[in-house]
Amino acid sequence: NLNIYKMKKLIFLFIVATFISCDTKTIEINKEGGTWNSWDESGVSKKATIGSESDLEIAMAFYNAYGDMELDKMVDLSEDIVKFHPGNLAGVVDVNTSNTDFVVERQSTFESIKRTLHNVTPISTVGSENYTIVSINFTEEITYKDGSTSKDHYFERIHVSNGKVNRVVQWMRP
Repeated sequence: NLNIYKMKKLIFLFIVATFISCDTKTIEINKEGGTWNSWDESGVSKKATIGSESDLEIAMAFYNAYGDMELDKMVDLSEDIVKFHPGNLAGVVDVNTSNTDFVVERQSTFESIKRTLHNVTPISTVGSENYTIVSINFTEEITYKDGSTSKDHYFERIHVSNGKVNRVVQWMRP
């Protein structure tokens, strides 16, 4: 019994020594970085940070609604006017989203849209509230009503402000 008692005591001391010798190490992770040019009058660049998860969900619902040709859903997710920078045209189009006319016209020759998502990143800036820019990288394959197809690669930024999409900026590569 004495040997069992000594063995238990040794095991207990070993366990206690192990816990005492464990050192909690705190690692700091930089949650902000880079520069993001601000659109306000200050002219001071801000640090980028990971954007809001809820804004990401809004942007993805908007992205999916376009691909699924659910235009009314796009209207519900948008501000009254959305600034659209199309990847295949120069300039900016102010899209009145009180109706679906612009998107109906844009999709008028489409039979279907197939989108393959590659990655999505919500970006915000330090100090901004209720504003996220969701960067989406995807391939889009369109089947037209005449049977032809096109396949292009897009990088798109969907801007979400106060829970509504207010800007879509596209870059396209065939």
